[in-house]
Amino acid sequence: MKNAPRIIVATAATIALALGGATAAYAGHDANPSEKVASYSYSLDAVQPADVPESRASGTTRVKALPNGKLQVTVEAWGLSPNLPHAMHLHGVPGDATDMACPGPAAAGPDGVVTVLDGAPFYGGILTSLTSTGDVSPASALALDRFAMADANGYLYYQRTFTDVPGYTDAGTVQVVVHGIDFDRNGSYAFNPADPFSSRSSSLGAGIPLEATVPVLCGGVAN
Repeated sequence: MKNAPRIIVATAATIALALGGATAAYAGHDANPSEKVASYSYSLDAVQPADVPESRASGTTRVKALPNGKLQVTVEAWGLSPNLPHAMHLHGVPGDATDMACPGPAAAGPDGVVTVLDGAPFYGGILTSLTSTGDVSPASALALDRFAMADANGYLYYQRTFTDVPGYTDAGTVQVVVHGIDFDRNGSYAFNPADPFSSRSSSLGAGIPLEATVPVLCGGVAN
């Protein structure tokens, strides 16, 4: 994780520019299950084509707008790359009538991988970074030292309650996206020239490993 600060600096502005122009996809809106608490539960489904190594994860998420003006997000996932942090975000377009969607394997480009930029037209820009501590703005999109880590079996559990975040008013429309795949299973997000996937750069910048940013799971109202 020594390279994490370099990745953050390289991508903060890039992410804002790249994802700011995403357009919306529309879907039927969930009914609010409570007059006091808007709680929405979704499955988290694999984003990548089946032949992308180490990408067959699964999970669930709950986005809950509480009556005291707070937002609680819970993520539980299985089959993630073990012993590594996984960047996670609430994605969408501000506005409670705009429902985004998740990319599927068909969104992959010619390289056979669904990258961050391949997914952006589906799930929109970053509203909130689901860090475990500290800042939750899009500027922390790849603050890997502050995201939840999967255990040795690839299991991850995350829950945090936020105050004054953009996703509060959009709890029923956001998408939860989980990133990070250790393609070559070497225990780090790093370039490996000998591996056809780990040798690639992220769509966010040539100096960033694809492994660190590639979306692995996505879930939300339109899925």
